[in-house]
Amino acid sequence: MSNGPKQKTQYDVVVAGAGAGGVCAALAAARTGARTLLLERAREIGGTGVHSPVSLICKFHGRDHRPVNIGIHRELFPHAYLHSTWDRRASAPRLTYDERELAAAYRRLLDAEANLAIRTGSDVTEVLKNGRLLCGVRCDDGSTAEGAAFIDATANGNLSALAGCRASVGRKADGALQSATLVFAMGGIDKGRLRVPDFSTRGGLNSLWNELTTLYKEAKARGETQNPKNSVVCFPYPDGERLLFNANEVVGVNPMEPGAEERAMERGRVFVDELVAILRRHPAFTGAKLEFVASKMGIREGRRILGDYTITQEDCLGEARFEDMVAACAYEIDIHDPDGGPTRMVDIPGSGYYHIPYRSLIAADADNLLLGSRCISGTHEAHSSYRVISGVSAIGQAAGTAAALAAQYAAGEARAIKATWIRHVLREQVQFVEGTVEPPPDWRSPLMS
Repeated sequence: MSNGPKQKTQYDVVVAGAGAGGVCAALAAARTGARTLLLERAREIGGTGVHSPVSLICKFHGRDHRPVNIGIHRELFPHAYLHSTWDRRASAPRLTYDERELAAAYRRLLDAEANLAIRTGSDVTEVLKNGRLLCGVRCDDGSTAEGAAFIDATANGNLSALAGCRASVGRKADGALQSATLVFAMGGIDKGRLRVPDFSTRGGLNSLWNELTTLYKEAKARGETQNPKNSVVCFPYPDGERLLFNANEVVGVNPMEPGAEERAMERGRVFVDELVAILRRHPAFTGAKLEFVASKMGIREGRRILGDYTITQEDCLGEARFEDMVAACAYEIDIHDPDGGPTRMVDIPGSGYYHIPYRSLIAADADNLLLGSRCISGTHEAHSSYRVISGVSAIGQAAGTAAALAAQYAAGEARAIKATWIRHVLREQVQFVEGTVEPPPDWRSPLMS
C-alpha cells in the first residue's frame, strides 16, 4: 500500500480511519459498487486490533449459539466460527487471534477490491463543507479528496469533530473515560510448571489467572507496583504457547489531548516492567521472554458523536429490537473503571444480543456523514459493549453499505436511504440481519456482476 498523489480526487465514498470499522466500511462500500477511498493517518492499517491487540475474539453469538456478527467478521476470523462464544464449559477453547494474521487478512481483502483506493500516512486536517453537506477532506500530505458520502471510522470521532459535529466524552457525571492499557506478549513459558498446563481452554486459562493473580497481589501488597489493576488477565495465542497480557490500567487518559497517549505509554511501560519482574518469580515464567510491548496504547474510549438516536445501557441490557436495525452486538457491558477500580462486566440477558439502529450511525449535524466505528451515537455504558471488534466490524459494514447506497441513490444523503435497503444488501453480503428487507430500486447486486 502506498500513499496516493497530492492532488484532488473524486470518490463516491470517503472513509477516514483504517481500524476494524474502517476496513469493514471500505470493503462493504466497494463491494456495494462505490468508488471508495480509505484514509489512514498511520503508516500501517490495522487500528487497535493490530497495533494494541488483546488476542481475544470477543463474543459474537447469541445465547442460542447463533452468530449475530457474520459478514466480513467471519472472513477475518473463520476459525472462530467452529465454536460458540457462549460455550462456557471448562473444556471449551478461548477463541483468540494472532495480530499478524489479522493484519495480513486486512491487506488481502482490501487488495482484492478494484473499487478501493488506500492512502496511509494521510491524516485529515480539514473538512470542506457546504452547509450540512461534507464536500471533501484535506490531508496533511497535501491531498484533497471529494466525495458524495463520508464515513467517520476513526476511533475517536476525529472526522466528525473537524466537521463541527456535537459529541460526548466519558461518563455522564464527570466526563472521565475508561482506563487505557499497554498490552505485552510473553513466550517461552514452561507450561509443565503450571497447575493446568493447557491454558488454551477456559478452565486452564482460569487456573492460570488464579495462579498469577495470587503472585501479583502478594507483590502489590509489598508495594512492588502502583498498577491499579486488581488481577492478572492474559489470553493465549492460537498456537497455545504464548500469552498476551491485558494486565494494567492507566487512568486519566484523554486521547483528544495532545501528548496524552505518549504520557500514558510511559506510565504503562513502568507497569509492564513491574509485572514482568513479578511473573518471572513463577517457575513457569523464570525463563520466559518478553516478546513485544505494543507500539500503541490500548485506548478504550474517545468521542461519541451525537447521532439521530443514542444507544443506551437500557437498550443493551433490554435486548433492544429496532425497526431500523442494521447491525447487532452480543458483547457484554464491559467498563474499565475510569478511577482504576474493578472492571464492571454484565452479560446481555435473554437472547444475549441487541440491535444497533441505523439512526445511531447518522451524524445528527450533517446530512452525508455516517459513523462507522466505536464513535457511533451511544452512552458511556453502551459504548463499553459495542466498542470491540465483533461489534465494530458489523457497524463498519453497515455504514459502508449505507454510504454506498446513499452515493448511488441520494447524492450522499444518508437519511434518504431505507434500513430495509441496507438490510437487503447486507444479507447479500452474508451478514446477520433481522427485520423486513427490500431491494433498492432497480437493484442489481455488484456481487452477481
